[in-house]
Amino acid sequence: MQEKNHIKQLAEPLEQQLPRIWQHLAYYSNKRGSQYLTLCVPANLTGQKQPHYPVILFAPDHATNRLSALLQLTRKGYAIAVIDEVEKRPLESFYSAARFLMLHAFKYQLDSNRIIAMGEGVGAYAAAGATFGSNEQKIQQEDVHTLPVRFRSCITIAGRFILADQPQLTDLLGKRNLPPFLLLHGTADQVEDIQASQQLFDFLNRQEASVNFYKLKDCPHGSDAFFTPYMVDILADFIASSVKKGK
Repeated sequence: MQEKNHIKQLAEPLEQQLPRIWQHLAYYSNKRGSQYLTLCVPANLTGQKQPHYPVILFAPDHATNRLSALLQLTRKGYAIAVIDEVEKRPLESFYSAARFLMLHAFKYQLDSNRIIAMGEGVGAYAAAGATFGSNEQKIQQEDVHTLPVRFRSCITIAGRFILADQPQLTDLLGKRNLPPFLLLHGTADQVEDIQASQQLFDFLNRQEASVNFYKLKDCPHGSDAFFTPYMVDILADFIASSVKKGK
């Protein structure tokens, strides 16, 4: 016997539950073309009418897609901006993306004064270098005085910190105090030598910067181990400390 068809009415919550995602946003354009990023903004679960979220600017490793992993941080109250690629002009691209976020902060409900630099592999060079050299005009496509860029903290994953035809990080360091750094690297990484992160940790210590270095045992390059629930809590706690208002 054929079952009868039914009409069912459901009463589901109408409040926003999921992050909003904008893809292919052009953050810099010139006659040679455009550069793009993906922006993910948390669902408004704060009860505020129009909250503005701290934003993590992420420069990716060319071989690893981290968007799904980074979305976990939107549930912690952070917006995520992922640059499409930074290998050709890593520092210039990172600064231009940061300025795009600052100039469009109201449109996307971002806090332009609380931007965190983050990168993986080659992208870690972009994040760390941009944090070091914020006053250096020669590595920026825009005037550094018109819209200064300051990062509240920097996170690197399995970083490569020396690139051909790019400035040494130590040459970019200005006179101002550095923000806090969090370094992550796997002990079984066969793509990026963990000694690169160790050397950056030692350098930051000599500069009397605040820095923590987590070595992930037996972890290879590109592993999801960097984004387990425990590691996401470590990331979120570090970010929360660095973006406290008044700092």
